[in-house]
Amino acid sequence: MPSLYSTLFVSLVSSSALAFLLLMLVLHKGELCPGQTGRIQRQLSTLVSFITLAALSGYESQQAIGLVVLVFISAFLGWVLSFKLNKLKHKRSLPLTYWWAMGAPLLLSAAYILSQHALMVFSFAACAAAMTNWLMVKAKHRLTSFDKLLPFVGLAAAMVSLICVCIYLLTSGQLDENSALVKQFVIMSALLLAATLLWLVPLFKKSPPPAQLLLVVTVLSFISSVNLHKIVA
Repeated sequence: MPSLYSTLFVSLVSSSALAFLLLMLVLHKGELCPGQTGRIQRQLSTLVSFITLAALSGYESQQAIGLVVLVFISAFLGWVLSFKLNKLKHKRSLPLTYWWAMGAPLLLSAAYILSQHALMVFSFAACAAAMTNWLMVKAKHRLTSFDKLLPFVGLAAAMVSLICVCIYLLTSGQLDENSALVKQFVIMSALLLAATLLWLVPLFKKSPPPAQLLLVVTVLSFISSVNLHKIVA
């Protein structure tokens, strides 16, 4: 079973990279006003915190030096850009090419990690969608369509993830001989289902999703991906 730091490294790098791509898609295609662009870019500082934690976890768990260096570079550039952004007036923002420069090392490391953990891609996608929705709500965005789209993306990713894990466990025959694995699978499934159901509550109520609820969804999704890594690693 992998160490906690190793699990955190894999989960944080992958989820943060996918969330970064989703946020950049919003910034590129969302037809945002300058104020919304600036507010969403400021939420990237939260993402940089996760990237920094990933880099420290990678160093602590003695991951491949190339991967750790890439994540550290991404975190360093992220903090530099966050500092520059905070020096600007409220409605101003940085060119998106700057953020792509920050994200490129992260995406490279995530691409390698995901190639080694293909079974976990959909679990990370669900976590990234929840994280993106949380950061956008914190930024007080006006793109209400994303509040409807992202939960369904997360739900679809969660269902596919559960199906893939079930197939993997049944075909590998590990469930018959490892009771601890069964426990991990039950915990992972329960957390992922709880996260997606909570996420859908605002849609059923036809109300804007509160940031606190989305934070809980993000945390539950992330813990679920951590448990999944313990199962398949």
